[in-house]
Amino acid sequence: GLAARRDGPIPLIAETGGQNCMLVDSTALAEQVVDDVIASAFGSAGQRCSALRVLFLQTDIADRVLGMLAGAMDAMSVGDPQWLSSDLGPVIDGAAQQRLHAHIERMQREAILIAKVPLGDDCKAGRYVAPHAFEIDSLAQLDGEVFGPILHVIRYSKDQLDAVLEQIEATGFGLTLGIHSRIEGFCQSVYSNTSVWRLRIVRHRPEGRRAKLSTWLFSIGDPHAGRSSVNIIVGAAGNH
Repeated sequence: GLAARRDGPIPLIAETGGQNCMLVDSTALAEQVVDDVIASAFGSAGQRCSALRVLFLQTDIADRVLGMLAGAMDAMSVGDPQWLSSDLGPVIDGAAQQRLHAHIERMQREAILIAKVPLGDDCKAGRYVAPHAFEIDSLAQLDGEVFGPILHVIRYSKDQLDAVLEQIEATGFGLTLGIHSRIEGFCQSVYSNTSVWRLRIVRHRPEGRRAKLSTWLFSIGDPHAGRSSVNIIVGAAGNH
């Protein structure tokens, strides 16, 4: 057996994964949301275990946020990572590129295209995948994690939050989850009804007001509170 080997332990490189979601309610600051979405969904060509895969947007602000997201994606550039002008580079190998292209083709048939980043001629020779954002109806449309620069957006209404959390729990993944909201009750509902390893709460505060964290927010930020990692970020307009 392995314990009887005399030539040392076998090296193991393990990579986690997840159907990582972000929940955004109507109190979120749209600019802050778009900044986070761009960085998390498309940074490193979406090939991080913690990358954003599914964005849940409350219907009240969905059109505004998606318009800003499309504009931000229009300003992105895909290319060789050695150039400062490149926002993201190629995916890891040809097999990954083929899987992602197949998923994009499927989404083009089954979903609504929000935006995509065009590839220049210099990307033809490499393993590049154009970042895409699609609107879908439900998490059930995704068979598993899509490991690349493809974002899926789902609209939800305020009274559908419980159903949304059930969808997230039903995936069987629990690596990371993001929240953009100024309403503590919303954050509490998400926190209490999801089983994720790392939770990130972003709360916008109006310019000029002091950041205030309640006893509850302080308690879940405690490393002994039961979650491996809870990050609470309080930002003002213009500081995101």
